Amino acid sequence: MHIFLTESESSLAKGFLSYAQGICGLHCNVFQGDTGDVAELQRQLTAASPDFIVNTLQFDDLSKIEQSPDLAWQLNAILPDHLAHISLDLGAALIHISSDEVIGDVRNGAFQEKDTVHPLNTYGETKWQGEEAVRQLLKRHIILRLGVLFDGEPYDGTSSEGWLQAILAEARMPQDLQEAADISLSPTAISDACRVIVAIIQQLDAGADCWGTYHYAGVEPISRANFAEQVIELAQERELLTGAEMVRGVSAMAMGLAGKQALHREMNCQKIMDHYGIKQRSWRPALVEAIEKIADQALADQQVADENEEPSA
Repeated sequence: MHIFLTESESSLAKGFLSYAQGICGLHCNVFQGDTGDVAELQRQLTAASPDFIVNTLQFDDLSKIEQSPDLAWQLNAILPDHLAHISLDLGAALIHISSDEVIGDVRNGAFQEKDTVHPLNTYGETKWQGEEAVRQLLKRHIILRLGVLFDGEPYDGTSSEGWLQAILAEARMPQDLQEAADISLSPTAISDACRVIVAIIQQLDAGADCWGTYHYAGVEPISRANFAEQVIELAQERELLTGAEMVRGVSAMAMGLAGKQALHREMNCQKIMDHYGIKQRSWRPALVEAIEKIADQALADQQVADENEEPSA
């Protein structure tokens, strides 16, 4: 089975490549070049002739999207359209990764795939348009909407995937960390998301004919403020923080997020269970593992720094 990834820099792509390495019979290629160069993308895809194209490429830094909306449209909406056309020409299936940000506010229970979306920000709108481009052109596609992703990788400041590192960085500031107590979301470990993507691909390769849009997120929605508290408590136990850090829960309005982020965007994940037998997992054990990874890396970095330190006179 041959898979082609559109990029290798995001934490999701790195996690996928790492996960795929341990699976016999699964071979991955990654696009090398400027993602704006559609001709080169098509050339590499044609040369690779993959069975599946996995599109993890997106512009998801909410703090920067409003200043660079053209880039958001290019990566989140126009690129998926190009990929759908290329997939159609090559006869490849397209796995397009989307986000719970497309759905807007959920008011009557968990949001289902068939429900009407109401994106509240440019990111959600561009991701929705990317979904539509794929959905309207290509039959053999999977659009997978994921909950808010996290892992223990270093934060490069260019995406939403460095959620844990961003929380820890803010917690180290002199003032108490402020987080929205009225915004609830579904944390989703990148390792768990990779498990789901591979499971879908394996079943499709074995002959499953369940194409379309699916939801996946970690079990148990939680407020942003309560999640930050969980992160800080675990970090304090591993001495990543001093033990005096506090989270002050405030309103989305106080944080300037009212009308820009949905207060509730819980997704119903029953469809992926019914069609693929994929059960939701709790994000809590993965959060412990992520903090452990961050702590171990911090310890290793400190040991290297100590070894490189000049001996005192």
